[in-house]
Amino acid sequence: MDRDTEHYIRLAYNKSSSHDFSLNEVIDVFDYYFKVYTKVFLKIHPHLKLKQIERIIKEMPYIDGILAESNWYFDLIDQHFKTDYGRCDYNINHFFSGRIRELRFYEVFY
Repeated sequence: MDRDTEHYIRLAYNKSSSHDFSLNEVIDVFDYYFKVYTKVFLKIHPHLKLKQIERIIKEMPYIDGILAESNWYFDLIDQHFKTDYGRCDYNINHFFSGRIRELRFYEVFY
């Protein structure tokens, strides 16, 4: 992960009023996502805006109303990249949109 993205994650985390995950856990989830993205697509994940990072951090602790554990995300991310969505860019924003995480959660854990 590049320094600018990590800086934005730190800024967004500090602006957040909810801290169900530690800063290091949040950074680890983003970093893992970006590493898998790079491994799969052989290119760096597109840069994110601060508002996008803030939204992701806000949504990260909950999956379908269940309080998530940060270590679940590694399996969910792996499952996400195994899933064929058709025309999808696999951006982290897609992963944190709609029911994507919920469906991957049920695939992995049930």
